[in-house]
Amino acid sequence: MSFQFFKQYFSIPKSNKLLKFLLSIDILFILLHALFVFLVFKRVELGWSISPFYLHNDDGYPEMFQYLQFVLGIIILIKLLIKTKKIGYISWLILFVLMLLDDSLKFHERFGSWATEKFNFTPMFGLRAQDLGELSYVAIFGSILLFFLIGGYFYGDIKYRKTAIDLGLLFAVFLFFGIGVDMLHELINHNRYTLLFIVLLEDGGEMIVLGCFVWYLYFLLLKPVNHDTYLFQYLYKHKLK
Repeated sequence: MSFQFFKQYFSIPKSNKLLKFLLSIDILFILLHALFVFLVFKRVELGWSISPFYLHNDDGYPEMFQYLQFVLGIIILIKLLIKTKKIGYISWLILFVLMLLDDSLKFHERFGSWATEKFNFTPMFGLRAQDLGELSYVAIFGSILLFFLIGGYFYGDIKYRKTAIDLGLLFAVFLFFGIGVDMLHELINHNRYTLLFIVLLEDGGEMIVLGCFVWYLYFLLLKPVNHDTYLFQYLYKHKLK
């Protein structure tokens, strides 16, 4: 991957500093998780609890940092909405609020348990009944949110539409790690090493993509009015030359 495209079109000192900060903390937590799991594998005894450093610990430090990234995204989106007056950003603001609430209150897990019991889901396609219930949550509430996202896209101007494509791509990558890799976790037979890899890929990938998501929102807030280059154009960046 060439970073020249990003240096040329997406380099603003303030947003760069935010990206470096977020990714540095994300990578630090990923490395700490891998290190502590390795020490457990080697039966190294530590005199203090390492569980708060695990990526998949709901009450751990990485999860708390994840909440912070969501909050930063929400604050930036509110400022973007005020600055640009583009109502399309309301749908992305709703998305970030829902993701924060879902991550902290485990809405998808609670809904999955309720739907499994209510509709008597049975395991299929290598997935647990709980997984099918959680996928139902994604399908129902995702469809509602998609309605608002599409509405914002069609009512927005050409610049907002291009921006929405970028945000949609970032969200798709986030879903890949948050849902796709999670489903993969249930489909494959795993030992402790493959389990470590899946956790690093799923939770670590989520954190890094979310950091990039927040960075891009901040970049949108700071970018010059005449800036008209978008992330998706990286796929055919030769046309920009």
